[in-house]
Amino acid sequence: MAVTQEQSIERAAVTAEPRQKLFTTEQHGRVRASHFHFTQGAAAGDAGSLAELITLPPGRLRLLSVRGANGVLGTGRTLDIGHLGYTDADTAVGAVAADPDAFSADTAVATAGTFDLLIDAVVHSKDGFVLTAQINDGTLPAAGTLSGFVLYVVD
Repeated sequence: MAVTQEQSIERAAVTAEPRQKLFTTEQHGRVRASHFHFTQGAAAGDAGSLAELITLPPGRLRLLSVRGANGVLGTGRTLDIGHLGYTDADTAVGAVAADPDAFSADTAVATAGTFDLLIDAVVHSKDGFVLTAQINDGTLPAAGTLSGFVLYVVD
């Protein structure tokens, strides 16, 4: 074995000749926060029910994390974080189908508590997209709650 010193992809890009420009989602972007409060209505939702949390802006953004709190949702309940689908800004890609666990899957939310989800995903949407939470493995109880915030980089 030997001591090594190597570069990340981003460091190599800015030290290359010619120098490569990085997106602001990779370097020097601004971190933004969007806050959400969700309460299930008077009737419980079946397993797979969706909570529409926030609308994120169009353009290239890096979704960093979701920090949240939940009320008691019931034995065995898990949470997925995803989206309702969007139009990719790259016309070659076009429509991106809804994916309820695109960013995170199966976080335990049976008892009241908090959750921290490191996501680190890049989305390049033409018109923005809706971030969702899906409750699995049982109903989303009437008056069940989710609240928290999403951190993302966009510029």
